[in-house]
Amino acid sequence: MPGWNRMSAGFHLDDFRKFFEDPEGGRDYTDAISRIDSGDTIGCGYEFLNGVLFYTYNGLRLPPAFTGIYLPRQNQDVFAAIGVEGQCDFLVNFGGETFTWKEGNEWAWRVEGHVGTMHGWPSANVGDELPAYQ
Repeated sequence: MPGWNRMSAGFHLDDFRKFFEDPEGGRDYTDAISRIDSGDTIGCGYEFLNGVLFYTYNGLRLPPAFTGIYLPRQNQDVFAAIGVEGQCDFLVNFGGETFTWKEGNEWAWRVEGHVGTMHGWPSANVGDELPAYQ
C-alpha cells in the first residue's frame, strides 16, 4: 500500500492514519475526518517548491501530512498511486475533470504550472522538463 514502501506516502482510509516509508502502523493525521461515506471525495496535493504533501476531504484542504519530502525537485519523480484491498467502487480524477478542491483547478496547482523554472527556485538548471525516471 502507498506509504509502506521506500519514498512512498499514503493516507489510509481504513484507520485514517498517514504513512511515509512506514509499514508498521503509520501516525495519527487529523480529526477532521473519521468516516467515509458513499459520494465523499478524498484528494491529494503536493507543493513542489517546499515538499508539502496534503490531502483534501470533500473540497476542504486538510493540514499538511508531510513536509520537506521528495526534495530536491530535480532529483525526484513525484506521481500519484492508489492502493485498494478488497472489493470497492471508486472514481479517479487525475485532472481530466474539475477537482472538488477548488484551488486545485487553478493553473498554479496543475503539473504543467510546475514544469520549467519556478519562482524562488535556487537553481536555474531545473529546465523545462520533469526529472527523468531513475
